[in-house]
Amino acid sequence: MEERLSCSVELHQEDIDGKTVFVADCIELGISDFGDNVNEAISNLRKGINLLLEEMPQKKELLREQRPVMITRLLL
Repeated sequence: MEERLSCSVELHQEDIDGKTVFVADCIELGISDFGDNVNEAISNLRKGINLLLEEMPQKKELLREQRPVMITRLLL
């Protein structure tokens, strides 16, 4: 049976050189990637995570834990 791993992903938009892109951040691994749309950003992040895990399989442990993630926005 294939091992199932999961991670928390934060998505946001950024303007880079006058172009809007979507950024996907993997909270547990501290890596991110981007794309022209949400699906592309997530797909690129997934590829990056798989490459990282090939080189550093010990990082899988961080994706086995099912820790709740709380995200909020502060108004200042």
